[in-house]
Amino acid sequence: MLVAIANSKGGVTKTTTAIYLAKAAVTRGDRALVLDADVQDSASVWADSAEEEGDPLPFEVVAAKLSTLAKAVKQDREDPDTWRFIDCPPNGIMLDKAIEAAGYVIIPTSESPLDMRQTWQTYYAASDQKPAAVLVTRAETNTTMHRDTLDALDSQQARRFETVIRKRADIVKTNGHNPRKLYEYAEAYAELRKETAR
Repeated sequence: MLVAIANSKGGVTKTTTAIYLAKAAVTRGDRALVLDADVQDSASVWADSAEEEGDPLPFEVVAAKLSTLAKAVKQDREDPDTWRFIDCPPNGIMLDKAIEAAGYVIIPTSESPLDMRQTWQTYYAASDQKPAAVLVTRAETNTTMHRDTLDALDSQQARRFETVIRKRADIVKTNGHNPRKLYEYAEAYAELRKETAR
């Protein structure tokens, strides 16, 4: 399955979500890899750092170009059981092509109004083409903003994950390391598998 992790806003945990979902897949016994399509190479830098400290990620991270996406689509047809998570850039043709290539789109977002504005834009653009769902991350679940965010998504009948990724310093600190704990990403991956009938 080719899954685009997309949002036209930067800094909304796209890379973290791609890495954690791939780790959740491997932990469950599935095959996974991350296609790093972001110009900042965040997923590749993460993988390199983990390898340098002697505890590499248990899946491959591949730098992605437009030609790589075309190849990934072909590979997905031949091997649909491998989870290929595309860490998308916030804009440009690569974002458009990644969404076009994917079988499913996950739009991670925090609860901030600025992030949500861009999330709506990405959600409507993606969901017009294929199945897409919002994943609320860095959530502070005991706040009015959290409740307002979920209410806004539900009132517009936007598809969203029931799982919410709570705000944790430990998740931020994992950047550059092989995650030891999956937190709510394990449940999010289980939801993804169920949603795509895997």
